[in-house]
Amino acid sequence: MSQLQRPLRFHPAPLAALVVLASMVAPAPAAAAAPVATAAGIPAIAEAAYQFALAKMLMAEGDYREARSAFEKALALDPAAAYARVDFAEFLTRLGRFGRDREGRIDRLREAVSQAETAQRELPGSVDPLRVLAEANLALAAEVPGDPEPMAAAVAALEGIRAEQPGDLRALLQLGQIYLRRGEPQAAAQVFEEVVLETPGYRPVYRMLAEALIQLGQMDKAGEALEEVLESEPESESARLALAEILADRGEHRRAAEVLREAPAPLAGVEARTRLATELYLAGELDAALAELDALVAEVPASRYLQLLRGLVLSAQARNVEALAALEPLVGEGPGEADLVVTVSQLLLRQEREDEAVDLLKGTVRRLEDQGPEGEARDARLALAQLYADLGRWAAVEIAVYPLLSGDPEEGAASSGERLEARLIYADALVELDRGDEALAAVGALLDAADGAEPDSAEERNERSKLLAKKAELLARLDREPESMAILAAAAGAEDSQTFLAVTEGFHRAGRFQETIAPLEGFLDRSPDSRIARFLLGAAQERSGRRSDAEKTFDALLAAEPEFHPALNYLGYMWIEEAKNLDRAMDLVRRAVE
Repeated sequence: MSQLQRPLRFHPAPLAALVVLASMVAPAPAAAAAPVATAAGIPAIAEAAYQFALAKMLMAEGDYREARSAFEKALALDPAAAYARVDFAEFLTRLGRFGRDREGRIDRLREAVSQAETAQRELPGSVDPLRVLAEANLALAAEVPGDPEPMAAAVAALEGIRAEQPGDLRALLQLGQIYLRRGEPQAAAQVFEEVVLETPGYRPVYRMLAEALIQLGQMDKAGEALEEVLESEPESESARLALAEILADRGEHRRAAEVLREAPAPLAGVEARTRLATELYLAGELDAALAELDALVAEVPASRYLQLLRGLVLSAQARNVEALAALEPLVGEGPGEADLVVTVSQLLLRQEREDEAVDLLKGTVRRLEDQGPEGEARDARLALAQLYADLGRWAAVEIAVYPLLSGDPEEGAASSGERLEARLIYADALVELDRGDEALAAVGALLDAADGAEPDSAEERNERSKLLAKKAELLARLDREPESMAILAAAAGAEDSQTFLAVTEGFHRAGRFQETIAPLEGFLDRSPDSRIARFLLGAAQERSGRRSDAEKTFDALLAAEPEFHPALNYLGYMWIEEAKNLDRAMDLVRRAVE
């Protein structure tokens, strides 16, 4: 094997050193010249070594034209010099990354790929030609983005390094990032996990691993990776933001806010501060959320989201006048119109401006049905019907809800869930309009249709439970006690807890609390951990005049579920009404609001 077939690397040297090298290696003057090569080829190899060293030194001095010429001469003299070929490919790749002439860059990169492929064939098992092959193809892929072959060849070369030299950090990071860019998070995650195993102290990889895991929907593992990032990069705002978003998706809003507030320096980015304000609001820390929002709105006054969130915080604080001032200007300006209008209408109701609330919703329904989107138009119409029901305007309920009762969802009509909600409100209106038989017939027909098919989804089972509960409620309101009690008894004896609890709530809506106490106590004997059943029992006891029993029931529930807000709210207000335990009552209500 010649000298140029071994993995030597030359360090840059000044051109003055060439004088010494030339005196040692250069051929004698022409008059006394020996043959170009002996039988052993020694003089040719020596000349090749000289040209190769010359190429490296010229390259270090920045004389790329002459360096290329010297590389070509060296390889012409010693074609088997595989490592010289690797260096030549590396040199061509460097040239291919620069220059004004795109076609010239592409030609140099294609030649680099060819030289590296030849070296790879001559050096099986070596990662050096694979490394240059990957770099040359990556540079070529950037020049010809419409051609998939260079990127595929780069990936193949990097996978070759991965197989030959596991734990090669540079190759693995390149490979993982390529998989991420190509939308292959599973492959990327596997590569980054290898880096974690091989180099557990290399923290930057956790950020890339987290990105891959987020794309895969593996949020728990992504959160763990981001925690690792923050261990070494506590100042990383982007990592904090990503972790906060994962926690928020899991409903851990207080923890998400803590992650953002734990930054060693105050958050600088508007996105991170907006997320903090959102999480503070959702965690019930309203004062802190408002302080953050006041600063943000002053900085970014055109942000509709910030204005909307600030209005929602003010609404949650019952600062109704300020909330209206913040939210009313946003009506008709963007997405989420139905939800916004419902909130504004509720604020108007709090100020006993009932007609204004109705007019707002009516106008919104007309506008959205004319301009879209259709889904928001249906939401607004359903909200209008519910508002009429809350105000006891039952004839208006019937008119408002009627367009939602039938039709094909694919043609813009209400979905099955929307139609169900509309029909339940419609049934209430019919009862209040002294048309109870019509209401029962309508609900009964829907229930018969649901009973005729075996529910095969959670949504269908939920719809059937709602229908049965509404039927029991209607029967109770119409004083058809034997029929309503038969439904309650059947539901209490069945294994379907969802339906039993729904029917119980139906009885409570009809004002029939006493009848549910014994069935609820029996249910809790079988399912003592059901917090909904225990809450309903406490409510039934309180509304039946058994306040001491209700207090014990709520106390037991809160001992097991300290943050169960319906029980916090109910017991707190129960004590306030009795002027009893007022300090603790106010604390319970405050916690419920949070």
